[in-house]
Amino acid sequence: MLALVNGKVFIKGRLIKANLILSKRIEKITKEKPAVDNTIDCSGKIIIPGLIDPHVHFRDPGQTYKEDWTSGSKAAAHGGVTTVLDMPNNVPPITTPERLKEKIEIAKKKSIVNFGLYFGIGPSNLETLGEVKNIVCGYKMFMCKSTGDLLLTDVKKQEHAFETVSKTEKVLAVHAETPEINEAAMKNKIEDLPESYANTKPPESEIKAIEKALSMTKVYDTKLHVVHLTTAGGIELIKNAKMQGLDVTTETCPHYLFFTKTNMRKKKAFLSMNPPLRTKKDQAALWSAISAGTIDMISTDHAPHTIEEKSQSVWTAPGGVPGVETRAGLMIDAVNKRLLSFERFVEICCENPAKRFDIKERGFIEAGFFADITVVDMKKHYTIKTDNLYTKCGWSPFEGFKLKGCPVMTISEGKIIMEDGVVL
Repeated sequence: MLALVNGKVFIKGRLIKANLILSKRIEKITKEKPAVDNTIDCSGKIIIPGLIDPHVHFRDPGQTYKEDWTSGSKAAAHGGVTTVLDMPNNVPPITTPERLKEKIEIAKKKSIVNFGLYFGIGPSNLETLGEVKNIVCGYKMFMCKSTGDLLLTDVKKQEHAFETVSKTEKVLAVHAETPEINEAAMKNKIEDLPESYANTKPPESEIKAIEKALSMTKVYDTKLHVVHLTTAGGIELIKNAKMQGLDVTTETCPHYLFFTKTNMRKKKAFLSMNPPLRTKKDQAALWSAISAGTIDMISTDHAPHTIEEKSQSVWTAPGGVPGVETRAGLMIDAVNKRLLSFERFVEICCENPAKRFDIKERGFIEAGFFADITVVDMKKHYTIKTDNLYTKCGWSPFEGFKLKGCPVMTISEGKIIMEDGVVL
């Protein structure tokens, strides 16, 4: 047994003074002093549910030189994360039941955090979607180019996918960009101007794709989740869809909240991702949508690539940035700066992912739930430094950010897996 004492515990939307007694599950929430040998004093700290990252790419199997389940899950633990949902962009992609089962076994052997896996939808595997419904957290559709055969642009097949996923009652996560618009926008490419990368994937590309996805959601009553939202126009579409009663959620990522496309002048391909960074106006709209509840989650889209790969031109470097271990600190710092409330932070990083992806008995602090816990120090000052990170790729776009507040302990099913910045 493990007891966390003298801290403030986030329960049902508010902070209360309480002690937690933990085994693999939360045994008791009490104001009495627990009679447990292994007791940790959490005075001055806040105890919240273990964070959930609903969108990561741990690259294992296939590209383990970038990241694997050991390094990725250690990075997650370092960032206060106790559950990750991993995307199917492996090499080869996870588009067959056999590859999915192989990946599950790899993750079971290596991961120190809880995990769920998405199944990728391609043009030739639509008849297999139902076979895997009981072993996936959801399905992933790319409406634009991605890894291998993870691309579905044929309208009839897209409709078939929405209909089939609806029958599974699982969530369909959609990367919403429009290939035709991106191809036409390549005329905006300026070879020596990195920020023009964003102009080759304009806002209209995301907006039109979201419109298309919402129209299919309306017809087939699919549980739609729009990943890495970037535009003010996309926000309005999702806001209106929710008002109409459509079953839709969305996420954005820290890189869209803390960088704009002008930052690419200095950081170049180290800030290239798909969809790309946008303008300050879009960024402000994202922050407003978080507070208003239109944006349901903050994911990281943790997409590690090596320094050598990202040192190329923005036109040849792979898109994506790491972030699973820096999200919590960035968002807690934002709470301290009053960019969002603490309650909202817990909702978007713990509660809402658990509810949306039906992650049972996690995401909340309740007696009987799994003892997935993150202990937060709201007052700790520190600087993000690559030397202190666990991701195998060896860099962060947030290098040098000075923050106030971070996770200081991560507990997974009653076991301490990170303490004071060190993964145990």
